[in-house]
Amino acid sequence: MSPCIEYAPGLHVCRSAGTTRAVPGRRRKRWWCFACRKRLLHTRMMFEPKQPSYYGPNFWWECPSCGEENVLFPGREWVDDE
Repeated sequence: MSPCIEYAPGLHVCRSAGTTRAVPGRRRKRWWCFACRKRLLHTRMMFEPKQPSYYGPNFWWECPSCGEENVLFPGREWVDDE
């Protein structure tokens, strides 16, 4: 069973079970963390679902201080190149 979180009455978000780990062979990169207000060496992280998933693995840069991805200016999002 997937872990589900109820955000509002009748609104549940379910995530597939999986593992989170650092991307092997990927160098760490120095980014500005807008949450910590520091320039720190971030690690490229990956979430791999255990079951086959439509979305596949997810990637992000993780701050060593706060443990989250806050490398973009607030309100901005990553844009995929096509």
